[in-house]
Amino acid sequence: YPQAAQALKKFGIEPLLTDGCADILPALSNHADMLFSYLGNGEFLIEKSQTKLNQQLKSIGMNCVDTAELLADYPNDVLLNSCVIGGKVICSEKNTHRKILDNKTVINVKQGYAKCSCAVVDETSIITDDESICSAALRNGIDALLVSKGDVILNGFEYGFIGGCCGKIAPDVLAFCGDIRTHRDYERIQSFLASKRITPVSLFGGKLIDIG
Repeated sequence: YPQAAQALKKFGIEPLLTDGCADILPALSNHADMLFSYLGNGEFLIEKSQTKLNQQLKSIGMNCVDTAELLADYPNDVLLNSCVIGGKVICSEKNTHRKILDNKTVINVKQGYAKCSCAVVDETSIITDDESICSAALRNGIDALLVSKGDVILNGFEYGFIGGCCGKIAPDVLAFCGDIRTHRDYERIQSFLASKRITPVSLFGGKLIDIG
């Protein structure tokens, strides 16, 4: 996704790039939320094929605690696809790497693509396009905004996920791949982010794109 990488560089951010993972579906093979999980405190989990990224992360003082082997068929591809938020983790518990669950409150959901489905706003709030995740989050003290599906592009699929098209680039800035104003729920998203003192930034124009 060179367009996203170039846009981040304009913000003074040097992106660390994933390599394609041949063991999962081609449309997902470069998605960081499939291949990497940050555990906090400088520790991470990584898919076994990501040797270059592994070395880059270690070079900036981070520590790989384990590697994971993914398979193309669901749910064997979602081992790392969990949403860690504060001291909690939203995930399909039975399909999640054990180290991600350590010392965290587990919010168990049916959706295996939990990180894809969650845009983390801050340590106590998310935006999601999955009804079951929204309900589970609210029951567990996480503020959640439920938005419509269908306004995020993911090649090879009917649509992508809200979590896969965005990420924090500063404590108070949430960056979107594509123009956030193209989302049908833009005004609700903008209002929710404003209530959390978070500013949305569109990295480039056009429809939102799920890059993982």
